[in-house]
Amino acid sequence: MRAGLVSSNSPSYITMLRVRLLISVLLLAVLSAASWKRNTVYADAVTLWRDAALKSPNKARTHNNLGLMLKERGRLPEAMQEFERAVELQPVNAFALNNLATLYCGIGRREECAALLRKAVSLKPDYLEARYNLAMYYYEKGLFSESLREYEAIVQIDPSSKEAAFARPMIADLQNQKVKRQ
Repeated sequence: MRAGLVSSNSPSYITMLRVRLLISVLLLAVLSAASWKRNTVYADAVTLWRDAALKSPNKARTHNNLGLMLKERGRLPEAMQEFERAVELQPVNAFALNNLATLYCGIGRREECAALLRKAVSLKPDYLEARYNLAMYYYEKGLFSESLREYEAIVQIDPSSKEAAFARPMIADLQNQKVKRQ
């Protein structure tokens, strides 16, 4: 046998294999434990987005998405805080503006709601959800011509959207009201 080579049946070779096996098992155990611990973050959407918001506190999207998950679970004060943070971080985020507006409308902060919806629509004119919410706000305020304008814009922008399907009966109702008022 040449110097420096180890025979596969020598004690040092067997020891080396055992050490490698032990290191592999330990590494597998450590990685498994880390993976198990990380999976707790994915337990539900709130936990996932809260973790993302903690790790990226200056990203509007993480706060907006956390707010959506909290809103879905009825945790409205927390959702509002997250939407407000998203708008603070990115005042031109039409989605965060719309989400915050819907909560404001729900708690009676109607004028702030309307201002946020108008801003969301001006930033993203094809954002049908915000436009629909603004049309509903106008309708509830008795501002029927403004409401009609928004509903008609929805149908014009995307006639096959769900918002357009909801807007059509409102358009018919508003047009009937207009005829009756004349």
